[in-house]
Amino acid sequence: MDASRSVVVVQKLLNPDDQEEYGADVRAEYDDLRREYYDSQKDKTFVSLAKARAKKMKTNWDNVKIVTPKFLGTKVFKNYDLASLVPYIDWDPFFISW
Repeated sequence: MDASRSVVVVQKLLNPDDQEEYGADVRAEYDDLRREYYDSQKDKTFVSLAKARAKKMKTNWDNVKIVTPKFLGTKVFKNYDLASLVPYIDWDPFFISW
């Protein structure tokens, strides 16, 4: 998840003195995560597929007015000042993935 950790991880994997200890640490961490997940599943109760299907959301599409868009397809804006769009850009996804 964190690209900044990749250098440290690669160094540990390439260093024969650190490989075994690092591998053991990762295995222990995943054992803990696995145990926590299974412990969280113990208190859950599940219903049968038939009961779940019986309780499904009931819809009536005959009573729904679906509005058709005025325009379908790709629209090209020529000579549009992109700087005017900057205040509307959500940069969070960019920085999260970067």
